[in-house]
Amino acid sequence: MSIEGGYDKDWWKAAKAMSLERAAHAKAAASGVNAGDAFLVVTEGTVTEPVYFELLRTDLQLAAVRIRIEPGKHSDPRHVIETAAGEVKEQARRARKGLLGNTEPAKFDHVWAVIDTDVAVRNGFWNEVETLARTRKVKLAHSTPCFEYWLLLHIQGLTTRGDLVNGDAAKSAVKHELGQDYSTNEETARAVMPLFVPKWPEAVVHGETVRTYHAAAATPKPANPSTEVCALVRALNDSAPAHLRKL
Repeated sequence: MSIEGGYDKDWWKAAKAMSLERAAHAKAAASGVNAGDAFLVVTEGTVTEPVYFELLRTDLQLAAVRIRIEPGKHSDPRHVIETAAGEVKEQARRARKGLLGNTEPAKFDHVWAVIDTDVAVRNGFWNEVETLARTRKVKLAHSTPCFEYWLLLHIQGLTTRGDLVNGDAAKSAVKHELGQDYSTNEETARAVMPLFVPKWPEAVVHGETVRTYHAAAATPKPANPSTEVCALVRALNDSAPAHLRKL
């Protein structure tokens, strides 16, 4: 910092930093998320999604007590939602009986289910999934056709490509863009997820842009391709201390 004659020529840098911090706080408050909020994230996948979110938690330096990642029972979004609702009830029961650890939250401030839409849409029960989520008060971080579209937004950038007709096609697209093996087995997932996670801020912006595109085009929901994982990841970002946020 340079000061001449008692005048700080770089005063604007500190003012800009304060302005940006205030803006970040305001944006987080508008999202209904506060620093330190407790999250329950239940994933349909038992490998890829948990590995991704564990790495994201580390990247944002979120304490383990504030975000719990629990793979859902069975590969069906309805079971994932019910698993989340059951975990909320169990947390409340343990709180009532004084069974929680000293650092455990008495309740979850935000409850999310990370699910794919392809099977539910193809088999005609997507409306049932949405109704169940509203009833159980679980937010949906859904991807169409599947979670791999969210991953594509990290490495391919902004895309509304029309060939992602199902989960298999999306997985093949990820493998092609990576230029190396990709699958949902644990060994491969742990090897490749670190390639995605550092680019999550860009993926959030891409996902939000795609959502705006579909809204303007009045695309029937759930739009293919699209994802709401960006909403969950932004919320997790907003729950981090201000100096650790990346959006």
